[in-house]
Amino acid sequence: MPKLTVPLARGLARRTIRPFLHPRVPLAVQRARLDANSGPLPPGTHVLRRSPGGVPARRVSVGPRDPERTILYLHGGGYATGSSRSHLSWGAHLARATRSAVYLLDYRRAPEHPYPAALDDALAAWRALAATTPATTPLVIAGDSAGGGIALTTALGLAAGGSGHPGDRVPDAMVLISPWLDPLRPWPYEPRYGRDPVLRPTWLTCCAEWYANGVDRETLAPARNSDLSGLPPTIVQCGTDDILAPEGAAFSDRAAAHGVTVDHTDYPDLWHIFQVGAGLLAAADEALGDLAGSLDDVLKS
Repeated sequence: MPKLTVPLARGLARRTIRPFLHPRVPLAVQRARLDANSGPLPPGTHVLRRSPGGVPARRVSVGPRDPERTILYLHGGGYATGSSRSHLSWGAHLARATRSAVYLLDYRRAPEHPYPAALDDALAAWRALAATTPATTPLVIAGDSAGGGIALTTALGLAAGGSGHPGDRVPDAMVLISPWLDPLRPWPYEPRYGRDPVLRPTWLTCCAEWYANGVDRETLAPARNSDLSGLPPTIVQCGTDDILAPEGAAFSDRAAAHGVTVDHTDYPDLWHIFQVGAGLLAAADEALGDLAGSLDDVLKS
């Protein structure tokens, strides 16, 4: 099947995704639209319903071989949309490329369940997976967009013993794709806002307020001032046209300054979580290959 070109994929995203991610669109419609946007699954995909820590999830693996590693994946969607259904194709391509069992977690979403519900769910699922995953099997935490923020905050708590369980297993690696790490930050105009065919600041502001429910900026963005030195090796991918790219870059610089091993890649002329187009978009396949290679490297080091 011919792959989409970058211009065609950009146009499709602008016409089929961006119009729905707007404060005026009913939230139920936004959720339904994203759930219907998942692409085709690779041949040999296995999907099982699981509930690590009592949190609903889909466990995704590809092929007959036993997975070599386990990934807890937190989907994006502004803390209010997205699900294991919207990310099923991406999760399957990620599982195949990284030879992993990928747990796509259906954490509780805002506004029905504001902060810290999503974090509580991520931590509960992580503890359950850590309790059943042998120490010799790499255990990775990952996420895109808002899910990247949840993944990072969870990892920070685990690394600092702030989860309330000093013996909690720290991730062997972390993967952040176009992470949204500072939900309540102001949005002074930047030219990239018009180049990103997916996101707009007004929608992000609305979602952030739903999620925060009165919690302050520092609480929602702990990486801004926390000690990051305990974080595991981290892979960060952003597109240069992604309006959240500056957050990923700032985090990578700060983490590296704290001694964290960081593999940061910016993809020219690409947009917010373009990687979920894996299997359809050649640029997404390339980024996924880079991610898989980087993950192999950091887990072997």
